[in-house]
Amino acid sequence: MDLKKLLKELCELFGPPGFEEDVRTMIRKHVTPLCDSIEEDAIGNMTAWKKGKSDDVVMLDAHTDEVGFMVSHIDDKGFVRFVPLGGWDARQFPGSRVTIRGDKGFIPGAIGFSPPHITKPEERTKAIPPEQLAIDIGIKSKQEAADLGIRPGTPGILDGHIVELQNNRILGKAFDDRAGCAAAIYILNELKGKELPFTLAVNFATSEELGLRGAKVSAFRIAPKIALVLETTTAGDFPGVPSAQSPCEMGQGVAITVADRTMVTTPRMIRFLTEVATERKIPHQLKQPLFGGTNAGEIHLSRSGVLTGVLANPARYIHGPSSMLDFSDFENLVELAMASLEEIPRRLL
Repeated sequence: MDLKKLLKELCELFGPPGFEEDVRTMIRKHVTPLCDSIEEDAIGNMTAWKKGKSDDVVMLDAHTDEVGFMVSHIDDKGFVRFVPLGGWDARQFPGSRVTIRGDKGFIPGAIGFSPPHITKPEERTKAIPPEQLAIDIGIKSKQEAADLGIRPGTPGILDGHIVELQNNRILGKAFDDRAGCAAAIYILNELKGKELPFTLAVNFATSEELGLRGAKVSAFRIAPKIALVLETTTAGDFPGVPSAQSPCEMGQGVAITVADRTMVTTPRMIRFLTEVATERKIPHQLKQPLFGGTNAGEIHLSRSGVLTGVLANPARYIHGPSSMLDFSDFENLVELAMASLEEIPRRLL
């Protein structure tokens, strides 16, 4: 399985929170021949099960959604108002190209803004709140929007096609968290035909960007003893960002979460992950606290508690249409996740 090709394939898909059908369809195509069964619940979580010698369940988790937006209103001239879905930085919106998914297909457009020629000087340096912006899809009336199947509730995303850069780096959208999904699929492929000492549940969770909603449901249903969350996180190695405010850096290996706004990782799990990485000579770093949050925040609290760790790809400009990922970090994440699965029976179960 070509890991880079898989990553690109998943990141190009349309999948804001609650509208991840295309992503699930692609994942299902890949994992069906690699697992024993697939479950999908009412809200959109999908879990691939691989039965092992023991009923003890180890869970891998990655979320399928990307930050996006939802149509809130269309005015008489056909301009589309919207509300964000997920943790957007409002500075990203003006001038960005978008894709809206109407009832009759994908519709391109752009988030309009006043050019500097007709903008007051004091307004040019301010982030414009989303409620003051509008999407222009080239139509002239509300009826044209209706004819395209655009109405309040219609989803959309900012465009960001995948581009390969120098030094094995990749530019594009949705690395958070299609990179985690790609890693999970790749790991399942590597385990094909192998008998596991535990039962593996690979969960592809919905709506992480709206408050870890899918993970709360799926963790309760799966009831794992141990969980590893495969994520993408903020790399702050950029001019103007003090080192104390940079959670991690690109090119320095997979990031192991010590603590974030949703979970403090238990020392036992931190020791386990760092020891395995050190012994296997896998480049790694500790993500500085308390930045961000992941599905681990809900998973570790499920039922009577779950021993949970987070492995993350460092990426610059996260939650934007032009995020950047170092592919070597991604490979390190996959390697450490696979090595951890090998070591879990001996060290944690």
